[in-house]
Amino acid sequence: MRLANSLKIAAAVAARDLRIELRTREALLAMGFYALLVIVVFSFAFNADAALTLRAGGALLWIAFLFAALVALDRAFLRETGEASLMGLQISPASRSAMLAGKFFASLAVILALEVILVPLFAILFNAPPRTEWWGIAATCVLGTWALAANGTYFSAMSAHSRQRGLLLPLLLLPISIPAILAMVEATQVFLAGSGVANYWLKLLIGYDVVFSCLGLLLADTVLEIE
Repeated sequence: MRLANSLKIAAAVAARDLRIELRTREALLAMGFYALLVIVVFSFAFNADAALTLRAGGALLWIAFLFAALVALDRAFLRETGEASLMGLQISPASRSAMLAGKFFASLAVILALEVILVPLFAILFNAPPRTEWWGIAATCVLGTWALAANGTYFSAMSAHSRQRGLLLPLLLLPISIPAILAMVEATQVFLAGSGVANYWLKLLIGYDVVFSCLGLLLADTVLEIE
């Protein structure tokens, strides 16, 4: 019963945030601008071809995704602070872990939606090799974005009241996400090359996602405590 209530709360929070985003498109437009700029600039700067894609395509792709994720995660609690509704979340009798989970799923959905657009664009601009295993890149995108969104949602809540929120979030998120970022880049490189041997990196991402998702839920009460 308690689990069912928590799932309903998480779904309600996620649905609310997604409805607002679909109406305003604020995060999607900002994310899209930065990510598109990174991909286009890199494609011209490095005279992108299949050889470059095999050497550094994974890193270039995830740099664009990181910019997009930081924009989305920075805005995860921005609306609440602007409308003074974060206090409402804090004093609500609803499970705080469920509310944090709802914010997480909303951010995850928005970032993945943008990645669905950016990956084909990347393939065109960087002349992705024909043997690229796109199913593997799709799996890596989901697992890698899950890792960024899990940590980013927690740190976004932590830094919501800070005047230096835009600076604090990447300082907190990027160092702790280094193992996941390395796994994302390496797995993407393997699938771009078409070798199909990325089980180690995918398992690392799965383990990372499980551990840090659970930690975020367990510590939700501390990050949403009333100041």
